[in-house]
Parts: sequence; C-alpha cells; structure tokens
Amino acid sequence: MDNLIMTQIEKWKNSPVMTEEEKNELAGMTDEQLVSAFSSDLEFGTAGLRGVMGLGTARMNVYVIRRATKGLAVYLKNHFEEPRVAISYDSRNNSRRFAEAAAGVLAKAGIKTYMYAEMMPVPVLSYTTRYLNCDAGIMITASHNPKQYNGYKVYAATGGQILDAAADEILAEIMKLDMFEDVDYFSFEEALENGCEFVPEEVYNSFLAEAEAASQFSDERDIEIVYTPLNGSGARPVQDILARNGFDKVSVVKEQLEPDGDFPTCPSPNPEKVEVYDLAVALAKEKNADIIVATDPDCDRVGVMAKKGDEFVLITGNQLGILFTDYIAGRTENPETKTMVTSVVSTPMVNRMAESYGIGMRRTLVGFKYIGEQIDLLKDGYMFGFEESNGYLVGQYARDKDGVVAAKMACQMAAYYKAQGRTLIDVLDDLYARFGHCVDQTVSVDLDDISRAKGIMAAIATREAAEKVFGDVSGFINYSADETGLPKTNMIQIEKEDGTRVIVRPSGTEPKVKLYMSFYEEDAAKLEERKKAILDDFSAIV
Repeated sequence: MDNLIMTQIEKWKNSPVMTEEEKNELAGMTDEQLVSAFSSDLEFGTAGLRGVMGLGTARMNVYVIRRATKGLAVYLKNHFEEPRVAISYDSRNNSRRFAEAAAGVLAKAGIKTYMYAEMMPVPVLSYTTRYLNCDAGIMITASHNPKQYNGYKVYAATGGQILDAAADEILAEIMKLDMFEDVDYFSFEEALENGCEFVPEEVYNSFLAEAEAASQFSDERDIEIVYTPLNGSGARPVQDILARNGFDKVSVVKEQLEPDGDFPTCPSPNPEKVEVYDLAVALAKEKNADIIVATDPDCDRVGVMAKKGDEFVLITGNQLGILFTDYIAGRTENPETKTMVTSVVSTPMVNRMAESYGIGMRRTLVGFKYIGEQIDLLKDGYMFGFEESNGYLVGQYARDKDGVVAAKMACQMAAYYKAQGRTLIDVLDDLYARFGHCVDQTVSVDLDDISRAKGIMAAIATREAAEKVFGDVSGFINYSADETGLPKTNMIQIEKEDGTRVIVRPSGTEPKVKLYMSFYEEDAAKLEERKKAILDDFSAIV
C-alpha cells in the first residue's frame, strides 16, 4: 500500500475526534477498501461534493463535510463582512447529520446560520437563500443517485449554484486545511446557542405563495392525480401546493411517502426511470387516474406518466419540456418580449417552437446553474427554463430547478387539456405534427479507462475529422475550441442535412462518454436504423 495512503489511514485511526465505533470500522476494512477510501480527496467542484458514504478522504462523512464547510467559511469571511448561510437537506441517510455538522462549523466561525428543522427541497433552499439575504446556501443531497450516495451543494447569494470561479476559490481554501487539526466546530446544540437558528415557517409559506403566483396559467382542476415523492423531500411541499391550488383528487403512493434513505421500493430514485413507477401505476389504475407525478429525493426534478388508453406512458424530460414550452408560451402576454433558456443538449425542437411564438432562445452549458445565471441577466424577460434531465423552472423566485412547481404545473396543464377532451399524449402528437417528430435519446458509452475519452474526442475534434467518422456534416461546433459565447468545455456538436444532431460529451469523473442524439423521424423502423448508424459510426473510434 502506498506510503501516503498509509499515513492518512494512521492519521484517521489516531485522531482524537474519531469515535471508537469509527475506529473499529476502519480496523475492519480490507486493504482494497482502505485504498479506495483514502487514495484521493473527494473532489470539490461547481456541483460541490458527491460520493459514496463511508469513512475516508474519498468518501462522504462528517469530517469531509466539516473540512469543506471550514473552507467555505474562510471564503465567505474573505468576501463579506457579516456573512449569512442557509442550510437544508433531503431524506438521504446521514443528510440531517451532515447538515448539523456544517452548521456547527459555521457557528464556530462566527457566521450567522439558518437551518431547516425538517427536510426541504432544493428549490426551497434556493428561495430561502434569497429571502433571508444570505451570502451562501448549503444543500445536503445526492439528488437521484442510489442510496449509497450523498452530497454537498453550495449556492451563491443569487440562489443559484456557485459558478466556476467561486468553486475554485473555495477549493483552494479547503486544500489548505488539515482534515482534523485545522477544523474547529461546535456541536449542533452549541451551534443553536451561538448564531444558528431554525428557518422561520414564514419563509416556507412565502415560497409556496411566490411559486404559486409564478405558475398560474389556467384554472381547470378536475383531474385525478397519483403522486409519489419517492421517499424524498417533496412529500410536504408538493401536497401543500396542490391542495392550495384546488387539486382535491390526489392519491399518494403510501410505500413511497415517508422519508427513507434506503429507498426500499426503487434502488435508484430517479423519476427519469420507468421502473420507479411500478407502485404508482398500480395505484393509478385502481383510482382511474389521469396523470402520475414523481419527484426525486431533493425534489428538483419531476417525472410524469400520462394516460394513453388503459395504460400509462412515461413522458421523457425533453417531451415534458416541449409540452411546458407550448403551454406557457400560449398563455404568456407579449411572448415576443420573453426569452426561454435551455441547455445545449436539450431537444432542438424547442427552437422551432420558440421561433413560431417569437420568443427568444438562449442555450447554456449542461448544469442548471447556467440557466440560473441567465435569469439574473434576463430578469423580467425570462419566461421558462429547462434541462432534458427533467429539470424545470418558471418565474424568478428561485435559481435552481423546481420539482414542486413543475409537479403542480404538470397537473394544471393536464387538467386544462382534459377539459378539452385531450390527454398530454394527444397534445404531444399535435406538436409533433406542427413542428416535426423529434426523437431525443441519450446513450452512455462505457470505456475501460477514463483516459480513453481524450483520444475519442480528439478523433472528432475538427469538422474534417468528424466527417471521416459520421459522413457528411452540415453543422459542426467544438465547444472547447470554437467561439460560441459560452465558457469553453469538452463537448462536440455534429449536425447532418436530415436534421440529425449528435452531441458528444465525456464524463469528467467516470470512464464513459455520452451521446445526446436527436432525430426528426416518425417511422419507428427508420428511426432505429438511423440511431444504429450513428452508434456504429461512433463505435469505430471507441
């Protein structure tokens, strides 16, 4: 075993702040487990920290949380005279414990801290950071990852996730700190006596009121709804906002209602995946429901299943974005004065839709923080933003995607169309008839080594090189080299005359490359043929 790793392990074993239970856990770990847990530091980036929970420098635990929070505290005191921080957390195992650990470090550093007494979603934390005039926010969550994971996301005073420059500066402060010797903290009980307090209930009520006002587009409410929070933090706010808006036919999947970080009914609590809906579909058939709505554990994403005959069909993130775009644009005064924002990898179909309404369109890099940044620039000119990964936001009350309002708006939209005798599937088909049948699919290609992604991207780095792989190309953008108006990033976009668009983007942390493919094609057989052709071409360089 490497000497540096051995030194770290011994340091942890001999630390006076480690509990006996934790020391026994370390003693019981195999050499392989120890190397995995101590071979690196868990990386802090613009998404904060995220990793498997456990002991070690490369794992999510209270010691890694405290060190990161101390680095954040130093950063805040360098920039603000009397910094303030808001903290929230979701239903994952250890989320409350990690939130309390962060509050203890901030209080010890003399920073005014507001923490929720109960779990609250990402959009509520975003709103709270703004409402309480905080200089930063912390959200303990690993979004829709499997149960072994947890994470630590940092928000700016705007309510949006921190951008690259702030993340780099915070990381620099973190790296100066010894995990144990340089990190002082209060217990949570001491923190409550020294500058930490629970967020007042008025903030949550204000969030509901402002979110409700921003998403009121139609008044129909006659609809039968099945909702599942997937054992996460959406349970209270989604039910509250539906009740406030007159939706009185809501059935909740009881097995997925209470907070449970083990997510016993769905190993990966991701509303993009059809397998998480099994219990909801059974309940929907029993209740003869019109729509099924699901939110992930931190309730920043929403998924929808719509009725088609006697069955329920999962609507993709892009399809829900298409439906929302048309629904909101058609009910917005002077849409030509508004702009919608979406990520580069989201469906190209909304460009045609925005053009038909006279709406401006801005594309951002992947990550809702960039959409949040555009809201600050557009202000009242902002209409709606979404990402293909089931994240949506209408209004300016928050700066991150909001599953609470998206859930309400999906029900509102479905009720509006039901009153016309149409389902969401009917409306989607009508939009395809108007704008072209656009099919979007993301494929993740696993590699045997993360370093291979560099060679793959180099093999299509120019238009000429891309044409050798994919044939004739009508449009080409290398986001790491070409001037696009966006920050440079390792991503390549290829377009073909038949409307095919392929975006290739390597993972920064895993040995895989993602292909975001879009085709205008209604014939199922031809669609499969075109997808296969792209993947076969790509496999030649993998």
